[in-house]
Amino acid sequence: MPEHKVFFALQPDPPAAQQIAGLTAEARRRHGLSGKPISAERLHVSLNFVGAFRGPPPRALIDKARKVVEGLTGGRPFVVALNRLESWKGDANSHPLVLTGEDGVVGVEELYADLHKALAVAGMAPRREPQITPHVTLLYDRREAPGVFVEPVTWKVREFVLLDTVVGEGRHEVLGRWPLA
Repeated sequence: MPEHKVFFALQPDPPAAQQIAGLTAEARRRHGLSGKPISAERLHVSLNFVGAFRGPPPRALIDKARKVVEGLTGGRPFVVALNRLESWKGDANSHPLVLTGEDGVVGVEELYADLHKALAVAGMAPRREPQITPHVTLLYDRREAPGVFVEPVTWKVREFVLLDTVVGEGRHEVLGRWPLA
């Protein structure tokens, strides 16, 4: 049975996804990368992890996660800006090429903290908030690319989603969407 990973995330709008695809293609050419780009519909910024499961996630857990975030108040739309392309250390044969940001990820960090607090109160996350580095993974490759600043990729975040990613199958399912007020 395939492994499923369930987590909250942000998805870029179509123009940002197209810009990310262009950056990915340019990085592949410039640095001789051969990794398969992540498809536009799967691009995302991971937020809060809910769980990993052999086979589909339990319906009760998904329902609980939905209920927790439906009770959130506040959280206005914000703009995210990602302006640095770099390889991260992975295993010997798989280094993720990611797009990160600096000041342009403050809204992401605030939403992450709000979600974490709600999940922790519900017993679905550790009390201590783990650190995150907001990013979009573009591909995995054997080679590493040096870090470079790029023209910022921006989009207005108007919602967050709950995703079920099937590991190794290159697909995920949106289990819920929540607008930012």
